[in-house]
Amino acid sequence: MAQHDSEDIKSKKRQLDIIRRERDSIQRLLNQARLENLTQEVKNLIQEFDRLDAVLSEEDSY
Repeated sequence: MAQHDSEDIKSKKRQLDIIRRERDSIQRLLNQARLENLTQEVKNLIQEFDRLDAVLSEEDSY
């Protein structure tokens, strides 16, 4: 009986380890996705600033 309990505990610990690794993997993927979104947003803002700068430069030349 003690042997069975010990194996059951080991099995549950293995399952918890698997779940923790999967959770960590998902967190890494979500963080990467967030960074990619932020990178794209920054690129979009840079393009908008460049466009506004060009418009303002044209107005200054009048």
